[in-house]
Amino acid sequence: MRLQLALMALIVTFTTSAYAKVYLNSSCTMKANSGKIEGNDAKNDKFPLASISKIVTSLWAIETLGANYRFTTRIHVTKKSVGTYDIHFEGGQDPMFGRSVGYFILAQLAMREMGIKQVDTLSFDQNVLMEWNVEEPSSIAGDTKYYPDLPSQVAHVQHELQNGFMTPIADNSYRYLRKISKDIGIKLPETKPNIKFGTVGYLPKEEFKKTANTATFIYKSAPLYKILKSMNNKSNNYVADHLYWNLGDTPAFNQYLQNALKMDNRDLEFNLGSGNNADYISKKKYDYNEGTCTAMIKVLVRLNEVLANQGLSLTDVMAVAGKDSESTVGRFGGVMDSAMVGKTGTVDKAKTLAGTVSTGNGTIYFVILMHKDSSGENGSAANSIKERIRNLFGINNGAKKFDYNEITALPFDKESALVLEYGLTLESF
Repeated sequence: MRLQLALMALIVTFTTSAYAKVYLNSSCTMKANSGKIEGNDAKNDKFPLASISKIVTSLWAIETLGANYRFTTRIHVTKKSVGTYDIHFEGGQDPMFGRSVGYFILAQLAMREMGIKQVDTLSFDQNVLMEWNVEEPSSIAGDTKYYPDLPSQVAHVQHELQNGFMTPIADNSYRYLRKISKDIGIKLPETKPNIKFGTVGYLPKEEFKKTANTATFIYKSAPLYKILKSMNNKSNNYVADHLYWNLGDTPAFNQYLQNALKMDNRDLEFNLGSGNNADYISKKKYDYNEGTCTAMIKVLVRLNEVLANQGLSLTDVMAVAGKDSESTVGRFGGVMDSAMVGKTGTVDKAKTLAGTVSTGNGTIYFVILMHKDSSGENGSAANSIKERIRNLFGINNGAKKFDYNEITALPFDKESALVLEYGLTLESF
């Protein structure tokens, strides 16, 4: 029996060293309030982070803008004749400006009873970002469209407006919009807006001029923390990358890293907010965000503290295992269900998980960075990570489940209803 076990051990060792494509890069843990980070010998070495990078992006965004920050878009509506208007979007770099927001704005304008039948000219400025399918898999995963210059951005936004916003609203899309709006306490018209559009074009912010016939409405997004919750639940690369770019891109991130976190590129080295391979921009092979296990623990601790100071917790921006059904940890059951807050990560060379577990010994921060050679090893790497989490519960007196109700994070909320900021009274229209 001992000989058989020895032979099996040799086989496992040989397989691991010669053929295995999945192995641990680094792992570390820290009991809350202890200040002591424990881990393997590589806990201070950098490895690909994949989408747990979004935890860092979340922290940077919240510390820069505030958890309750709302992206503001102004809609300038200028009357030309009865039923005919021009509309100008003054953007606020809202990363969730897509189908749901676009239709929500149209429906809200329809509720104003201005009698908009025709929009001759739809224009937008340099701060308008639009990805019509921002909430769809095509934008959530893969490469985020990168604009090397303003003309590239303008061309893309114009395309999205022409092929999305200016096209007739599908019945099923409007039914869905009315349902989610009703869920947050906003009633939309039963009849979908039916507006005809003429041309669409770019008009710089500084060149737009209001007239005596202009009314300006304000649309405000959901609070930033809810946008981050949606981003982290679905691991939305588009939202993460645009937050990163709009906050100032890598030069500004490195300043934040140094000034706020007292770290440098030996701790965290970022190229994108999402953790995706940036090779399509840099033209360098395998250009991933990298970081140390220790640095990521520190980021988690700081994020928790910053949120607590604003009356929030990690569950407000990260997913709860087994509860947030639309999240990447929605099916993490067993001992993890209602006892783990986590963010997953997957890229060509890595499978990762970071967050907290609630145990009989208290809350424990954890980071696990696995190596894999290809997408074919995703399942094996994920199983290895889950086993490590189960073991973490096992050596800490089991799970201590907490109360949590699933949060459906939308790009807008009740406070997003259009508000008249400037212009003629409604009766004048």
